[in-house]
Amino acid sequence: MKRTIIWNNWIQLFLVITIVILANRWSSRHFFRVDMTESGLYSLDLSTRALTWKLDKPLYAKVYFTADLQVPYNNNEAILKDKLEELQAYSQGWMKIESVDPTNKKDLEAEANRFGIEAINYSYKSRNNAELKKVYMGLALVYGNRQEVLPAITRTETLEYDIARALRRLLQEDNNKPVLGISTGHSEPDLLNGGGPIESLRARLQENYELRSIPLGGKEHVPEDVDLLWVVGPQRALGARAQYQLDQFMMRGGALGVFLTNTKPNLRMLRPEPVYHGMEAFLAHYGVQFNRDSVVDRKFNGVMGFPVRQGAVVRQVQINYPLIPKMPHINKDVVSMRGLETVMAPFVSSTEFLSPLPMGVEGKVWASSSTESGRIKNLATIDPKAFSRKALGEETGSWPVLVGLRGTWDSFFAHKEIPAATDDEPQKLSQGAPARLIVGGSADMVANNIAFMLNAADWMVQDEQLINIRSKVVKMPRIDALEPQEENQYKWFNLLAGSAIILLFGLVRLLIRRKTGGI
Repeated sequence: MKRTIIWNNWIQLFLVITIVILANRWSSRHFFRVDMTESGLYSLDLSTRALTWKLDKPLYAKVYFTADLQVPYNNNEAILKDKLEELQAYSQGWMKIESVDPTNKKDLEAEANRFGIEAINYSYKSRNNAELKKVYMGLALVYGNRQEVLPAITRTETLEYDIARALRRLLQEDNNKPVLGISTGHSEPDLLNGGGPIESLRARLQENYELRSIPLGGKEHVPEDVDLLWVVGPQRALGARAQYQLDQFMMRGGALGVFLTNTKPNLRMLRPEPVYHGMEAFLAHYGVQFNRDSVVDRKFNGVMGFPVRQGAVVRQVQINYPLIPKMPHINKDVVSMRGLETVMAPFVSSTEFLSPLPMGVEGKVWASSSTESGRIKNLATIDPKAFSRKALGEETGSWPVLVGLRGTWDSFFAHKEIPAATDDEPQKLSQGAPARLIVGGSADMVANNIAFMLNAADWMVQDEQLINIRSKVVKMPRIDALEPQEENQYKWFNLLAGSAIILLFGLVRLLIRRKTGGI
């Protein structure tokens, strides 16, 4: 009997060891994780994982990171390695990770510099000390004779998107970027040279697109290699020739984005000045009614600076302004709107679908104002005081301001002469290939919503996988600094609370023992 028990114990031990070994071998080749967040924020998107399945030679991820950084960079290296290790698990053995701290090591610093990873300034200040030094926080991806670099990983919210974008470029058979055309010739804002938010948008677009100026209204047509075209805020009317160029671009399957403004503010006179872009009939043919009204929202809005006299001094004061409404109604079924909470649209007009839409065309409202907003026709003033109460004739409701359509259209000029035709005019296209169209009721929507404009560009070239990855913005929980008094209270609580609980438990046990006659 005793021998049987011993043999059973040995067999059980052998089986446990065997199971552990087999489980480890299986898990080394099969990766999974449980992510309980609503949109899988902490797991790689399927599109990102799929990139590693295309590898056919070694991919080296070289991490150059200074160790023991303080807030706000203390978790960046761990988050980066976590993303890379998950990618490695899906790479079927093709991906290798190398991590080093090159700080004050000349050979490793030189190696990082060759990849384009330079030391950046790092400052840390606490109550007890201050620190200023040069640190490394970079990643180089090497695939054959190609390489992509993230030179300074100072933010991790969009880290998966940044890595996925780099991988896509490494795996592209050619390095040709889609061409994004920006219309010119009608006093549009200068998206190719402007500063501020426009400069930020331009820098992000240039990561994935070649930007090019496209003059409209002349003899030439939109070049054949232009994949998508934006018309943003023309201040003068687009004539028949310019509209014909846009129409023929759509007929050959181009993707067109139109962001128009009906009203521009005159802050000196506090009155609106109308803008006549002449695009109403053109857009109506494509199924969109672009209304000449102004959407106002007294609750969901942005701020704007106005001169306010304070005694003998006139100061610029930021105030909540109903003519800069925020759109809280976002259509999350539209891939371009994922990850967005609101869209800000200064001096915006409502845009609606005509019923019925042209045959073969599908349209969706992408963003609308709140149900408490209003729209005003024939806006008379932009003085903030005028919007303290509902205006005469103002309609209340939720108004669409951003719409998207896709399908096939007939030409706006199908039964018309070609405007200003030239001797070598290409044959007119009267029926179109599948195309895409976005219409926004505010030109200022472009500079104020960079994340949306990046998504819109990807949707227009049908690169929706990149939108899914970009929309997963991971935000680290914020911990507010404590006042010294609060800090001391928490410190004493941590020191004494445990002992107090044990003492209380002991007293309760003592009282129970005495009551029951125990010792």
